[in-house]
Amino acid sequence: MVEVFNQITKEIKEHDTIFIMGHQEIDFDALGSALCLYEIVSKFEKDCYLFLDRPITSMDQSIQNAFEKLKPLSIQLLFGHNYKKKIGNNPLIIVVDTHKYERVAYPKLLEQIKDVIVIDHHIKGNGYIKDTIMSYMNSSLSSVVEFMVHYAKYLNVELPPIISSIMLAGISVDTNEYRMKTTDATFEASSLLMKMGADNIQKLEFMRETKEDYLKRLDFVKKSDIVKDGFALCMMDEQIVQAKDLAIISESLLQFKKINAAFTIGRLDDDIVGISARSLGDINVEEMMEALGGGGHYHEAACQLKGISLIEAKHKLMDIIR
Repeated sequence: MVEVFNQITKEIKEHDTIFIMGHQEIDFDALGSALCLYEIVSKFEKDCYLFLDRPITSMDQSIQNAFEKLKPLSIQLLFGHNYKKKIGNNPLIIVVDTHKYERVAYPKLLEQIKDVIVIDHHIKGNGYIKDTIMSYMNSSLSSVVEFMVHYAKYLNVELPPIISSIMLAGISVDTNEYRMKTTDATFEASSLLMKMGADNIQKLEFMRETKEDYLKRLDFVKKSDIVKDGFALCMMDEQIVQAKDLAIISESLLQFKKINAAFTIGRLDDDIVGISARSLGDINVEEMMEALGGGGHYHEAACQLKGISLIEAKHKLMDIIR
């Protein structure tokens, strides 16, 4: 991994302006990774910007809570409309926690800047970003945060406690509280974050939700069906939800005996239906979601389907399950 660290460092040093992008609907892994990288780039005295796909006020409440705590750090944020004056003569984009062109916070930026680095922990699928100067994709990682922690340690970069706490949240969410995709390296990364000042209580405060939201999700879990031996399916209603809501329900279903794979279908916007898939044991949900145009990991994957109803999405999924 040292070779990878050295290559990224070399590219940062050789460019003047660095744009860091996660995926749309940024989560704690993408945010924590981007913030860690922002701190690293700042140590090289480079002009650095964190690119987001939407105003903070329209993000998930837990992410809004994190950004509120970040205010004292005065991080330079861009939202898509005011980037052209920032590009300069020698820019670099670093994409974290996704490798798909359509999933980055602002795909048009990739058309404006030719030098791109991708750092991801998902299995490479269709629609990946092409012509990068470097791509590091390691599906054995629990999260991109896990990689970034070790990169910061390699460079002897001390992270602010608030960023360490956000990164710890990224590992916790992506491993479902260390139940999935967890290795000794995952625990080592978490330990390093704690040593840098990560606060587990603050992490929990970020992710707290209302009682109403919890009970509503619990109601969907109760209404889920066993569609085949070992396969559970939850159908949400027409209310627009976030992708993380689908993931949480699928992960909840895996807690029940004899459930080896779980799927949740819900509407992400007026024209997009999302499917979140989780599994235990030998069921490859990444392959199943890839068949529907998505991707992810062997045990954790998702897809988005445009222009169809929830029922049509269910029929497509059931064809694959059968």
